[in-house]
Amino acid sequence: MNMEESVLNRRSVRSFLPKPVSRDVITGIMEKARWAPSWGNTQPWEIVVADGAKARELAVAFENEGKKGTPPRPDIPVPTDFPEIFRNRYIGLGRDLLTYMGIERDDKEARKQHYLNMYRFFGAPAVIYLLIDQEMNIPYSCLDIGSIGTTICYLALKEGLGTIYLAASMHFPDIVRRVLSIPESKKLVIGIAIGYPHPTDKASLFRSHRAPVDEFLRFAE
Repeated sequence: MNMEESVLNRRSVRSFLPKPVSRDVITGIMEKARWAPSWGNTQPWEIVVADGAKARELAVAFENEGKKGTPPRPDIPVPTDFPEIFRNRYIGLGRDLLTYMGIERDDKEARKQHYLNMYRFFGAPAVIYLLIDQEMNIPYSCLDIGSIGTTICYLALKEGLGTIYLAASMHFPDIVRRVLSIPESKKLVIGIAIGYPHPTDKASLFRSHRAPVDEFLRFAE
């Protein structure tokens, strides 16, 4: 699979097989992803992978918090208010996904299980946590995290793996720090669930809408 095919075929996977991902495969992905661009070549990222028993421990702890209705407490706040065009896309994603999965608007139990499934990391056998130092400038460092994170997603696809940027994996950073022995000096930016996509589950096959090029591109005259 070439670069263009990776870009055009990547999607956010929301249902994974329990098959483990080899640490050698993950390390090989990182060997290439480390060449992702960063501001001033600062390479501010630090990466911790939770797999096996650690991934399961995190999933159980997160699901328990979800069942209790515990409010998220991420290191970097999730946006709650943004311009209408972006809000419509955000709302539309949830609507389109649940519709594709056959979950009715009034099916509260199915919706609850879907949201709890986020805390189970959609069954992924591993989660890649991307961190920065607490003292780093958030906008620039988060730009760099996006750079290496996206590179990881494309490289994973070439290995037959699926990924999803998963904000839910960051909702309880204190739990992540405890389970993965991450010091307070590190800020948790995002987690990427990674694994082998379920071949038939609709949650695995769904792909979100993208705006046409003429909505966001113009050439300066």
